[in-house]
Amino acid sequence: MKSDVYNVKQPDRRSGLIALVAILVFLLMELPIRLVLQPDPWLLEARHWYFNQPLRLVIELTLVVVLLAIIRFCYPTLLKIKRTQLSMLAGSMLASALLFGLLETEQLLHSFSAGLWLWLAWFSSGFCIGIGQELLYRGLLFTSLQRHTSLGLATAMTTILFVIAPLHSLRLWHYLQQEQFTIVAMLVAIYIGVSLLFQWLRNHSSNVMVPALVHGVGNAVTWVAVFA
Repeated sequence: MKSDVYNVKQPDRRSGLIALVAILVFLLMELPIRLVLQPDPWLLEARHWYFNQPLRLVIELTLVVVLLAIIRFCYPTLLKIKRTQLSMLAGSMLASALLFGLLETEQLLHSFSAGLWLWLAWFSSGFCIGIGQELLYRGLLFTSLQRHTSLGLATAMTTILFVIAPLHSLRLWHYLQQEQFTIVAMLVAIYIGVSLLFQWLRNHSSNVMVPALVHGVGNAVTWVAVFA
């Protein structure tokens, strides 16, 4: 008969293995895949292949589907939204849309002249990108870190990586080279602020879909305003 110590170690080993797989997926997505398939569009010329539609939408949607499948395998409870959270979700999504809409009001109004198909393609692309970022950071990364560290440390590490990973750091480095230090400071403050906001939604809801949908709406408004 196997000892109680053996029975305790088995879940721990499985949990550790799942966390390792999740972090490896995060690193794969944030380094080679992001640099190749999801470069920072603000640093690209208009003729770059990034802006080809519907290719961009297909890429972003595919990545989201892959990440959802991985999270369903690693941490399935993260994908469940409770009915009691729907009002919070709706309010947060509305606030996100209004905030990002106010920041991009002029460009957002001009975007409607792009045509319905192109407008929807960029709105959907931005929505998928926001969801994908949350599935990676507040889903795979934070959850894996929290299993083996404190809540505060996991939050701090996730926020730091959100700022310095290729997701945002390439743009920061670009502005640093141009000695635009005020812009760099503003961007860092914004990245930290939104990261903590999405982290609060993640902690408060105990799932990743609430921050993912809120982030998705904000990104969708920005992407359609800037790129449509």
